[in-house]
Amino acid sequence: MKKLVLIILIGLAAMPAWAQKKKGRIQPGRIYEPGETLYAPRFGFSAVVPAGWEGLLPRESEVFLLTTTTATYGEIFVFGREQGTLSILHDSWQKGVALSETINLKAVNATIQGDLLTADVVATGEFINKGFQGFAVARCNPAGPCVITLLVAPPQYFQSVKATVTDFMKASSFDSPNSYSPYADFDWTEFLANKVLMSYESVRGGNAENRIHLCQDGTFEATIKKSGMFKSENADYRGNSTGTWLVSGKGAQTMITFSFAKNKHVPLEAPLLIKDEKIYSNNVRYFVGQSDRCK
Repeated sequence: MKKLVLIILIGLAAMPAWAQKKKGRIQPGRIYEPGETLYAPRFGFSAVVPAGWEGLLPRESEVFLLTTTTATYGEIFVFGREQGTLSILHDSWQKGVALSETINLKAVNATIQGDLLTADVVATGEFINKGFQGFAVARCNPAGPCVITLLVAPPQYFQSVKATVTDFMKASSFDSPNSYSPYADFDWTEFLANKVLMSYESVRGGNAENRIHLCQDGTFEATIKKSGMFKSENADYRGNSTGTWLVSGKGAQTMITFSFAKNKHVPLEAPLLIKDEKIYSNNVRYFVGQSDRCK
């Protein structure tokens, strides 16, 4: 059922504009604690992470995930739809949604009460774990966009978690949708601190790996085997190196400056770009993880 849910969310609708209110766009891979406010400007949607839960925007995903931190098990997936009404969603849920040639999702007794659409959800087809139960709740911004939450939980926890997702949506709020760039105030220094940037490039049938550890104290360690952030024409920069790094400014694009401990290496500037939750430098994709070298 868990794998099915991921397919469901990719197939139905995505929420590409999640942000933490007053602190800019939410950072993929970061854990959001109970009580933190989540804000999706594209949908004008605000909500608070419930007590006993934590939130995460998984890397390579546009669907926000809430998981329990207690003995109670459950997962709540939060995603959006650009336009719609509760009536339209109701009819769609009742008819069922074809996820693939062999898998279908259908609502049972979908009900509209006030500004909430709720329904138990049943999945049919191959590779379905029928030991889990599903529940969906939707609210729509008066300006048009809708937000949907989908709960998956085993029967012994279903009712308690069902109440949590309902309360989560009831306590949420809407303001005017905002289509400004989600990266307008992206803080590169905060995002990159204590992270490792990794790229993988094909080299003679294999993969050459670049790793750059960027520590919060401003130092870095790098292992460069191929082009990318340290350009291929700068062959002297390949291998292992250390030094300091600095990023200035905010936004979707910036420059990162590396000053090397070895005197023969002059400082090097490299462009950084974030687009669709992906990081690039010199047209090379870099993956971001937590560094194991920074103290």
